[in-house]
Amino acid sequence: MKRMLVVAAALALGCAAEPPTSAGVPPGPTSPASTRPLPASPSDAVAAAAVPSAHIVRNEAERAAPGTAKAPVPLSGGGPRAVAGTHGLVVSAEPYATRAGVSVLEAGGNAVDAAVATALTLAVTHPSAGNLGGGGFMLVRPRGGPTVAFDFRETAPTSLTRPDFDRMIAAKGTGPVAPGVPGTVAGLLLAERRFGSLPRERVFAPAIALARDGVVLSRDEAALILAHWPSLALDRAARQVFGDSHHRPLRPGARLVQSALATTLANVAAQGEAAFYAGSAAESLVRATAGHVSLADLGSYRAIEREPLRFHYRGYEVETMPPPSAGGLVLAGTLLALETLEPAPPAAEDAGSLHLLLELWRRTQALRRFHVLDPDSLDETARRALVARFMDPAALLAVPVDPAHATPSARVHSLYAEALRELEHTTHLSVVDAGGMVVSLTTTLSASFGAKIMVPATGVLLGNAVASFSSMGDNQPVPGRRTTSSMAPTLVLEQGAPRLVLGTPGGDTIPSTLSLLVTRLVDYHEPLDSAVDAPRLHHGFVPDSVRFEGARPLPPELRAGLEAKGHKLVRSSLAQGDASAILIDGATQTAFGYADPREGPGLALAAGTTAVP
Repeated sequence: MKRMLVVAAALALGCAAEPPTSAGVPPGPTSPASTRPLPASPSDAVAAAAVPSAHIVRNEAERAAPGTAKAPVPLSGGGPRAVAGTHGLVVSAEPYATRAGVSVLEAGGNAVDAAVATALTLAVTHPSAGNLGGGGFMLVRPRGGPTVAFDFRETAPTSLTRPDFDRMIAAKGTGPVAPGVPGTVAGLLLAERRFGSLPRERVFAPAIALARDGVVLSRDEAALILAHWPSLALDRAARQVFGDSHHRPLRPGARLVQSALATTLANVAAQGEAAFYAGSAAESLVRATAGHVSLADLGSYRAIEREPLRFHYRGYEVETMPPPSAGGLVLAGTLLALETLEPAPPAAEDAGSLHLLLELWRRTQALRRFHVLDPDSLDETARRALVARFMDPAALLAVPVDPAHATPSARVHSLYAEALRELEHTTHLSVVDAGGMVVSLTTTLSASFGAKIMVPATGVLLGNAVASFSSMGDNQPVPGRRTTSSMAPTLVLEQGAPRLVLGTPGGDTIPSTLSLLVTRLVDYHEPLDSAVDAPRLHHGFVPDSVRFEGARPLPPELRAGLEAKGHKLVRSSLAQGDASAILIDGATQTAFGYADPREGPGLALAAGTTAVP
């Protein structure tokens, strides 16, 4: 299971309105065209047609005339279990990290400062997901906008070969070939330079202190170490950090001390990128990967600023991460097609509305699996074509949705059979302060504890992002190419003012979880805590079944309704996502935060309400 970190930071008070921006295709630098052209749509004739016929549209009488503006219905607030704040608020999956972010807010930092501090702390206190050796995506919206998307996803080393890739996949994504060129340090520092307000040393201080002095290991963190101990114990540096003197995994209540990581953090705080991407730290990383990641790879890595992917849904403007995020494309395609098929949603979630979501996920996930790749490997025309396939409901619904019956996945894409033969652990945090800025940040090691390799001299765990490439479709392993990801940090705006800051872990379930959150909050007007706590389900195109949470099963009537339409429901022992979300009330500018209880003792904490050590 992939594990990633999502940080969402919102400055709630005094958010200046800004005229909505039309749905956009992210411009980017022109690059050589991919050697693999973007495949044609499943049915060019159908894709070129108008919006699908009326018989598949629910509530046809409610369809708005083309071009009609829709006034958004106000959101319903946080609910009784949410934490409210007017001077700043942090939500994350780990209490030490939440408190670190709040301490930065209370020291006068802004949302970017707090988000970076929280992300760095998660590298210390939540090492299965938080990281310096992985990568991620971030949306930053200063007061009044515009939003900037930071792409610091890992790139493939220049040494990567297809035989090496195939052997690494056979080894379940571990070993020295698995790590990509890390992007987290470059991305966080770039965001700090662009938008941070505190000295870098102050932002890094909480993470440095916790790594140096140690943290008391929670039951959940100890359980993660135990679950991955057979692999972690094979790496000498990881075994020494996460094990005791008898080479057994640390137990709950033990103190996790990471002296080498503390030194690395202090060096980066003092020297910037050079302390990570050059010098002795870089040389140690090269040795840890047996030379598969080179000094040249590290020295040439750059985080990139991109335009967010923008679209409208039910009168709100949604901003999410563009490619190489595949999750943002799936979310956009799902919601745009849903509003086409269901112009007016029912009063509450029902089997019919869930059926539409499942069928749209089936279609968007098929495209995600085969046809999303690093946009910088495409020329401008191909980049726009890639995004357009998701943003056009008619093209997405080339295989129409039957409102009464599930469509077999084999009918949706010709590579279904091949996908069956092909082969996440994540964390999310949100921040809101009083200045008008919002940030949504997601980082990942890909698999839990990444490649299970720790760089001995630096204490940095390396991700296994190279395993995110595919053996089929367009996302092929190519040296220098950025890996795609389902990470999708997302903002929902009303007339330019942030209303929702969203993100979640969960690999390919990320856009499903986000779709459910948006529909429950926007369509069904549920409060934030109820929307986060509600049962979740997912269809990933392959396998051709619907996964639902065993710990939070669907109500019997919804399950029966879906099964009557031909969906095969499969109970999963795993939680789906771990969304820590923020809702900002447009009338009072109060921010409400709620920590998803699914994966551990997350914490929502408002600045100014409690002493922060």
